[in-house]
Amino acid sequence: MSDAEDELKKIIKTRTSKKSNPVCIFIKVREAKDVVDLKMKDLTEGLLELRVSSKNEHFPKWYTHGYIVALPNLRLNYKDIKKKEQILDVLTNPNRIKQPITKQIISKLDKDFGGIISDGKKLFFRTEKFKKTKDPFKVRMKTM
Repeated sequence: MSDAEDELKKIIKTRTSKKSNPVCIFIKVREAKDVVDLKMKDLTEGLLELRVSSKNEHFPKWYTHGYIVALPNLRLNYKDIKKKEQILDVLTNPNRIKQPITKQIISKLDKDFGGIISDGKKLFFRTEKFKKTKDPFKVRMKTM
């Protein structure tokens, strides 16, 4: 594991821990593999874009790994959150977010990935992984 990968994991862990001020959520856009370099870009106060450089030929040279969003940007207070569904409600309804850049990014992700799914512990945007597979029997019936 490279130094950049260690630094990336450390940043995500410290920013999303209960002890950080303010408490943040991490929205992963793309997996980070074979990380060579890391850039953090403050888009606005409470919104950080993590860009990584990869030596893997299946990924672009530089790409966005994810966003770290402070809970106040989502109009949430850490002490008031009782269930994960409260965060899910804000992420599925980006119109409730007052800050324009955060609202724009969340609505873009919602449009690109088509919503969020919970697997019990984590929240995932819908991707190829969650698409329904075709029933082979029904496909065969159509061809007959």
